[in-house]
Amino acid sequence: MTLADVIVAATLVLPFSTNLDGGFRKAMGNVSAWAQKIYALPEFRKVMGNVQMCAKALKPVCLPDPAKEEKKKAAAAKAAAPKVEAAKVEKKKDNVESLAPSPFNVFDFKTTFINHADKKGAAVDLWYKELDWAGWSFWHFHYEKYGTEGQLLHVTNNLLTGFLSRAEHTTKYTFGRMGVFGEEPNLEIMGVWLVRGLEIPDGLAKEHAQFEYYKTRKLDPRDNKDDDALVRAYFGAVVDTKVEGRTAQTLKWHM
Repeated sequence: MTLADVIVAATLVLPFSTNLDGGFRKAMGNVSAWAQKIYALPEFRKVMGNVQMCAKALKPVCLPDPAKEEKKKAAAAKAAAPKVEAAKVEKKKDNVESLAPSPFNVFDFKTTFINHADKKGAAVDLWYKELDWAGWSFWHFHYEKYGTEGQLLHVTNNLLTGFLSRAEHTTKYTFGRMGVFGEEPNLEIMGVWLVRGLEIPDGLAKEHAQFEYYKTRKLDPRDNKDDDALVRAYFGAVVDTKVEGRTAQTLKWHM
């Protein structure tokens, strides 16, 4: 045994006993046989001990990453901690939802009014009597035409129909009478509405895509004779009669 044998054999002790398994050693039979002779020598065993070559390579063991371990601990602690419910964010109420309850039942009154024989007279008188004036208000609507709008009746009718269709979501707190008035090529879209509250509901002012094109005026039919006449004229109108000096070409209910 030479010094070279000692150095090389000692260097291979760890690989042979941990990683260079039987299958690997078959490919280097001469080296394996030589090493076994060296490891069997009393002089070598006296210093290095009994070297046992591995049958199977040991699987590597990865030491945990301290940073990852800390993250795991933090995540586990967070999961174990009692859950605190996030504060519920209340949806902001619109100007109709925030109103105090009203004793006036607009749904029932619509049915009464539509079936009344005298819509210009007794029906309106009954309306004024039953209405909760602190919780409802009358408004006049007038569409502001643009360009060539208002020249053709069928086109103007479509504008009116589209406006009312987009306002259907407000029927639970509105009641209106709208129409196309005048003569071609100078037609106007106008009407009078009863709405919940003392201002225009958000359902129209903020949620209706076409409402910005309407001029609005609050009416006071109890104390103003002209406003009272407007309410009666619109809600009692029939086609071919005049309202505000214009002939009613088309009339529609919003209810």
